Amino acid sequence: MEIVKNYQTYILLVTMKAAYVILAVIVAVFLISGCVQQKSEANGVANTPSNTICQKIPLIEQTGTVNKYYCLAVVNKNPEFCNDMDDEEDQVNLCRAVASADTSYCKNMHDPMPKHVCYYQTAVISGNINICDEIDYDDHEQEECYYNFISNLHWWDRSDKITTEYCNKFPVSEQRDTCLAFKDNDVSLCKNNINCLTSFKQDMSFCTGKGSTLEYCIRDRAMTDKDLSICETLTGEKRDDCIGDFCTHIILDTAICDKISDIHEKQSRYVEVAIHTANNVRGNV
Repeated sequence: MEIVKNYQTYILLVTMKAAYVILAVIVAVFLISGCVQQKSEANGVANTPSNTICQKIPLIEQTGTVNKYYCLAVVNKNPEFCNDMDDEEDQVNLCRAVASADTSYCKNMHDPMPKHVCYYQTAVISGNINICDEIDYDDHEQEECYYNFISNLHWWDRSDKITTEYCNKFPVSEQRDTCLAFKDNDVSLCKNNINCLTSFKQDMSFCTGKGSTLEYCIRDRAMTDKDLSICETLTGEKRDDCIGDFCTHIILDTAICDKISDIHEKQSRYVEVAIHTANNVRGNV
């Protein structure tokens, strides 16, 4: 009986010791989690899906100019993150403009291409088409800014956000007809404009010809049908473009972006998904 009693005491002590160890581990994990959370909050980065995507950049080292600080700045509407960028001045100004919806930074840019992108991205991400009005140095680029703005709303299934006022920004032209078609989601308003018709659901037989025109038409079929497999009928850069447009406009999902071959293009699309998710561009569709 004494042996049994001693054995029972030994088992009890071992069990209690194991319980203390488990408790200590739980407390340690809790404290570490708390520290990590406090550190995250101290850095001004909330634990959101968009921030999580931004923090994954770069997906691998030495992959070009995709910058996670631009992503964090725009997602959080906080230009302070732009200060951590080590890019050229124009890229930092782009970051500050888009993050703060302040086009004064666009005006300070020297290179015409980033300058145009600055106005366009600031307009789209802030949801303010009137920013395109400020492109007073090139009528073509101004119209392109208007078109890209309303085209994004169309592909995001947000045609209800397109107004007649938006369409009247175009001169009387095929682009105004296209805008009205997008606004009313009515393909008949395209008339015979191929560039408008392709943005609506069509049979694959609609795509004829060859080269980039054919490839973009096939991309449009993937987008209108919401069928990613159609992108796989393309190759190289056009395949990547198709998948990239799909994962940033049809289904906001970095898992789809991961199918892109080019790493730089993939990371750029990660940034787009993060920003569009933060802005809820598809309206929880």
